Amino acid sequence: MKDLEKELKNLSRELSRLQKKGQLQGYSLIGALAVAAYARPRATQDIDFLVSADENFFYDLFPGILKRKGYELKIFKGTPLDPINGLIRIYDKKSGTELADIIPVFWKWQDEIVSSANKVKLLGISLPVARLEDLIVLKLKAGGPQDLLDVEELLKAAALSKKMNLERLLALAERAKVAKKLQKISLKTGLKI
Repeated sequence: MKDLEKELKNLSRELSRLQKKGQLQGYSLIGALAVAAYARPRATQDIDFLVSADENFFYDLFPGILKRKGYELKIFKGTPLDPINGLIRIYDKKSGTELADIIPVFWKWQDEIVSSANKVKLLGISLPVARLEDLIVLKLKAGGPQDLLDVEELLKAAALSKKMNLERLLALAERAKVAKKLQKISLKTGLKI
């Protein structure tokens, strides 16, 4: 966990610095660490950031900075319409294990997630974290088994805290084309949405 804290601090500091310099529009923590800001934490070994920036950031600027800092990385290149196009996966140089994914904003609704992120203190670090509703939609969009379990936990936490903006959740789910998945999983959890 100590290494994860260190890497979260290093990466968020670098992203914040680049944002202040105008080299990216914004960023937001997503993934399991973001889930831990709202619901029961689960074990994770990597960090996920959603980043709003131009193509140069993902193919040249940030990879160059990471390489100079001693990170190993892989840039996923696909077609211009491929949502994974430009993803930067960062690895630990010694062990080869995955440390982080820097995920490019692909759709306008994702850009809105980044721009409306909440400042949250997590593992002693203050950083932008996707809002509860936005995180649910991102997890539904990803759609993997662990993502769907995370959605269940987030919905349960939202029901307990009564802090979820249901209108925002439903509108974003429609835009992201996951409204049917949301309805199905909310029925499964017994929550009325």
